[in-house]
Amino acid sequence: MVLIRYEVGCPFCNTLHRGEIEMKYRKDNKFNVRKNNKNIHRCNNKNCNREFVVEIDSYGAVTAIPTKKAEEEGIRPWEKLLEGRIIEIVEN
Repeated sequence: MVLIRYEVGCPFCNTLHRGEIEMKYRKDNKFNVRKNNKNIHRCNNKNCNREFVVEIDSYGAVTAIPTKKAEEEGIRPWEKLLEGRIIEIVEN
């Protein structure tokens, strides 16, 4: 298991968020995304205060995606995708 620390902006207001998630490596040294590759964040900006999902794919790309609640409000998720970056990978 490795601990991945990432940084990504809110897809609604671009406020930077930092988080961490534990993931496993596969045999081909890519991340195993079948287990746990998503985190839910709530924006701490007073004007925004919305939830979004942070997802890490097998290659290590970090993406912020609006939740289903935003889709009910009329916001299309594919218009609000925002990419982040991995800050640090800590081996356990």
